[in-house]
Amino acid sequence: MTHLPALRIAVVLTSLAALAGCGIGGGERVGGEADAETRVVTILSPFDPSVVAELRDEVSRLSDGRLELDVVASEPTGTDYEATTIRDALDGRADLAVVGARAWDDFGAPGLTALGAPFLVDSYALQERVLTSDLVETMLQDLPSGLVGIGILPGPLRRPFGTAHALAAPSDFQGLTIGTHESNVADETMRALGALPQRLLFDVGTSPGFASLDGLELQVAAIENGRLDTDGSHLMTNVNLWPRSLVVFAPADNGLSGDQLQLLRDAAANVVAARTTVERAQEEETAANLCRKGHTTFEAASAQELQALREAVEPVYAELARDAGARSVIEEIERLKDELGEPPTEVTACSPAPGATREGVATEIDGVWTMDTNATAALPEQLDENWGHWVFVFDRGRFAITQENETSCTWGYGTYAINGSRMAWSFEDGGGIAPNDAENRPGEYFVYDFSTYRDTMTLTPVEGEISPFNFRAEPWRRLSETASSEHFSERCPPPTAALSP
Repeated sequence: MTHLPALRIAVVLTSLAALAGCGIGGGERVGGEADAETRVVTILSPFDPSVVAELRDEVSRLSDGRLELDVVASEPTGTDYEATTIRDALDGRADLAVVGARAWDDFGAPGLTALGAPFLVDSYALQERVLTSDLVETMLQDLPSGLVGIGILPGPLRRPFGTAHALAAPSDFQGLTIGTHESNVADETMRALGALPQRLLFDVGTSPGFASLDGLELQVAAIENGRLDTDGSHLMTNVNLWPRSLVVFAPADNGLSGDQLQLLRDAAANVVAARTTVERAQEEETAANLCRKGHTTFEAASAQELQALREAVEPVYAELARDAGARSVIEEIERLKDELGEPPTEVTACSPAPGATREGVATEIDGVWTMDTNATAALPEQLDENWGHWVFVFDRGRFAITQENETSCTWGYGTYAINGSRMAWSFEDGGGIAPNDAENRPGEYFVYDFSTYRDTMTLTPVEGEISPFNFRAEPWRRLSETASSEHFSERCPPPTAALSP
């Protein structure tokens, strides 16, 4: 898949260079000099490197490619993995770092804590408005001694996800155990709603006691990515708890010049709108995948239930308001919210995907096709699972794929439909050797226009549809008109039943 989270991968972000091309400095820091013209700056992150992809591009543009930002994975162990990242940054492990605004609860940054007040920032439009306002500077001033703020990037909205029933009203939470992520505000919100919070690991499904949870606070993409949508689960489409906004910061002793820090701040501010667009698109795509899989019921709370939820968390607001700075941030966000007049962002159910070509009926693309691409085909995420040697087998309404390079080897399969010069793929499953967990997943739905000439096929994107670049980066070459599994990768062949009805 093109858009899924990826850890343990170095993403290079080009930005402003030190005039002398000096190194990062500090023997224990990760990274170093690229060359005499480029300054390398490391950024420590527990998240998918793609969350700073737009920042990479903007820093490169502003600096003419003379400053290079290298994302270093912060191993997300324990339930306090973001706090660990902050402490590592304070210890000088990297020049910059990025963590959620929620992680600052225990570091004396009340303004950032207020950004996660329940049901306050409930739309992507409002999050964008807040993060392009003067509030960013105000909130970053709360960072503890020894750290300096760079910017705040928008993140996904997090919603209640019930494993067995809807979580629409305070009474729905009573007596339940709800999984949360490293946030005192999230924990207190669940208690105010009558639930017991339980902190989760970064890899949600491996958390102790996960199987006994009654629900989670989570973004849609994480539900889909983690395959958490079990039969009977419920996603609240218009109950937006808070955004997972991301704070980019630096230790005070970072070796960067004032001009370089200002360029980074400008770049962070400039990409808020672009990052918002990416987050909304990813939510729409992954929600559609969940809906097509059919395990999860999409539920909307009524206006009365939304009001009851907001009233139930008044004790959380009262506690936040004890700090004058947090109170001021909340009041300003509420003012911006009234000014914007944007309703809560709502996840909409997907439209049914077109049915596959009736199995057993031959199509013009039946057979075996191949394509070879290099790492540039995996931009901007730079996931190893998105480039290499590809084999595509189509057989009367069913398809299977393998992809491999030195570090990854993946497979996927499902059904396809042909309508004139347009094809649509519906994935049923995927797997293999996926170092970034970016294999294809059930429910993914891709659409392409295609043209064939002799034994060459070219795929092109379809406006308004998802048409990942990695599958169309080069023309396909036909190896055989007869569908066969013999050309699949021997390292990661799809299940033998992949092409069977």
